[in-house]
Amino acid sequence: MNKSLAVLAAAATAAASLAVAAPALAYDRDLYGRAAASMIERSDIPDALGTFKKGLAFNAFATSGKTFVCDVPQSDPNASDVAVYFPGPEYMFSASYSGKGKDAPSVDVTVNQYATAEDAISAFDTLKKNVKKCSGTGSNTWTDDDGTTTTYSTALTNGVVPAVTTTGVESLFVSNNSLSESSTGDSKFVNDQYTVYSLVDDVVISTQYFTNTNTNMTSKQRKAVNQVAFNAETRWLS
Repeated sequence: MNKSLAVLAAAATAAASLAVAAPALAYDRDLYGRAAASMIERSDIPDALGTFKKGLAFNAFATSGKTFVCDVPQSDPNASDVAVYFPGPEYMFSASYSGKGKDAPSVDVTVNQYATAEDAISAFDTLKKNVKKCSGTGSNTWTDDDGTTTTYSTALTNGVVPAVTTTGVESLFVSNNSLSESSTGDSKFVNDQYTVYSLVDDVVISTQYFTNTNTNMTSKQRKAVNQVAFNAETRWLS
């Protein structure tokens, strides 16, 4: 089965699942199908991000409300993180590729489609303002019953991505460096994530990479994610 047929089938399956969960919910089969056919392909993922499986996981659904951006860590370990959002779209289409092997990386592209280009611009303007809140460091420590102490720390940064600009608007990024480490040294887990947000016509596209490794994300990998984000824009516009 070629990609177009495969993703169209996936779109129909996802939409059918929604219909089962909520019989009254109608969906636009043609819209979902076109979205599925406009997602990135595995060849759009640079080798620097790992080796990925062939299969594309596609989901499509109508939505409302806010879209999550980040949890801002607090200097007080007893304080809850503060969630950051931007206005949600009318439809969301997501494409995910999983890496090969244990604790493999993943690449997720989500297309947030708004009713009009003006709505998308307004949402992106709010995102541009709110994303600046995705900054700071925080940590939390807890002790298990066996006496092992685990410390989780995270550091958030944000900024613009001039290299990913297809319609005259610079993309935005949020980078999350995290580390979970036990006092015994037996357990250490780094799961850095890097997300690029791009405005294209009536959509805001988010391209996200999870390392799922015990090493921090490199600048080469971030540049590779920027390339995926550019490819995602190009696919959607084609």
